[in-house]
Amino acid sequence: MKRVLPLLLLLAGCAATPVAAPPSTTTTTTTETTVATTSPRIDTPHKLPAGPCLLLAAADFETPLATAPEPFPDLPRSCTFREGTGADSDLFVIVQFADAYAKPENAHETLLKGHTMAVSFASGPGIEEGTYLVAVNAAESFRIILSLRNSNSSQVAMIAQGKVQQAFARLVTS
Repeated sequence: MKRVLPLLLLLAGCAATPVAAPPSTTTTTTTETTVATTSPRIDTPHKLPAGPCLLLAAADFETPLATAPEPFPDLPRSCTFREGTGADSDLFVIVQFADAYAKPENAHETLLKGHTMAVSFASGPGIEEGTYLVAVNAAESFRIILSLRNSNSSQVAMIAQGKVQQAFARLVTS
């Protein structure tokens, strides 16, 4: 026991000795670490209105609507707006309510007033289409699809951005 007692005292003394903190320069690296996440940015959650036809209004278009806004038969929770005379060359806009934001493949992301927004374009024979998907809250988003004949992606983008901003302005803060 006499041999073990000095060893126990030595160990007890080591345990009681304060440990020096590492230099502050080595502890600051963790605050600057970038972490990739799959969650969209939503600075202030919003609520969608009662129906997708309420996100835009006739006053949001430069010329009168060819028909009254109505659900688009091929897309659930959607509404179509057609600006013009009813011809194929009219501006065609679809507003659709969607579930939680998920970035579509081949879309690039940007921010709209602190909310993640995915933007993509598609071209067909004589037609350009732009799709904008905006995160609204953790469970909902909205999509605006804009088609215009005899146009290019820059023209579609300029018109679509205006429609997206007008629709976003109609959302109510949660």
